[in-house]
Amino acid sequence: MIKLTRRTALVSAIALAACSPADNKPAAPPPAPPAPPPKPNEGKIAVEGGNVAWRRFGDGPKTPLLCLHGGPGVASDYLDPLGGLGDERAVYIYDQLGCGRSERPTDPKLWTIERFVAELATVRKELELSEVHLLGQSWGTMLAVEYLLRNGEAGVKSAVLAGPVMSVSRYAKDTKEMLKELSPEQRKAVADAEKSGKFDAPGYLAANDAFSAKHLARSPSPETAPLLEKSMAGINQDIYVLMNGPSEFSTLGTLKSYERVADLKKLSLPILFLSGEFDTATPAAARDYAAAAQHGEAVTIAGAAHLTTIDQPQATNEAVRAFLHKVEG
Repeated sequence: MIKLTRRTALVSAIALAACSPADNKPAAPPPAPPAPPPKPNEGKIAVEGGNVAWRRFGDGPKTPLLCLHGGPGVASDYLDPLGGLGDERAVYIYDQLGCGRSERPTDPKLWTIERFVAELATVRKELELSEVHLLGQSWGTMLAVEYLLRNGEAGVKSAVLAGPVMSVSRYAKDTKEMLKELSPEQRKAVADAEKSGKFDAPGYLAANDAFSAKHLARSPSPETAPLLEKSMAGINQDIYVLMNGPSEFSTLGTLKSYERVADLKKLSLPILFLSGEFDTATPAAARDYAAAAQHGEAVTIAGAAHLTTIDQPQATNEAVRAFLHKVEG
């Protein structure tokens, strides 16, 4: 007979408890891994020359929309009304390098079509937009077309080209015609500045303001006017003047020889050419570009100038939404 001490009795009790049926139950499953964090609404992406800032509006399930602002060098805030499409799809807008919320390097060698195309490719890759719709506005239409022609259409479901500039020679011709709406004094100020190269002359600047009020943004609302102000505050004049020129009607920059109408037939994706009624990129030009594309169509936004998202944001969103629905079936 084994004599149990107090200590051996305690050890035996623990051993018996370890062998009890209650502890033969299956082990509880491991806790579920934590849910992934929500996607950020903004961020930065490293590209050649610095970091670019992006924002996302909405997170609907449909194919995302990636928006390319104009200028070059005009900040993207004026495109923010497109965020209204975020109920159906994520809408991404980024400030191209040099303007808005993005870094502002000063090396003029960075301001080329080739680098901006590479920047777009990097942004798309980093945002993981394997399938996407592209929307370009003004210079952004040139950037979108250059990207598609150089990098291909893989994963790009459609393109919306708003205020399209597929021919700078035509754009220059059309805007020169619009100068006839200005006063004789304003027209003379433009002619004098283009002859002398003094584009900071008060008369030229006043003529530019008058022109812009007719053909860039005619009727900003209390909601859209602050967005336009932010875009103008975030502009990089060095980029704009270098690539475009001193104004929309003095297109003297490095883009002055840009011509892609004949190449639109090389693109097989659906393209919407969207123009404002009073746009510097005229409705007639938009219709001609649509006719030159394999699968192009044109829409005119009544009452709007070049910045349709500022003058008529609801009508713009309705036109874009209808087009994307048609593409997606």
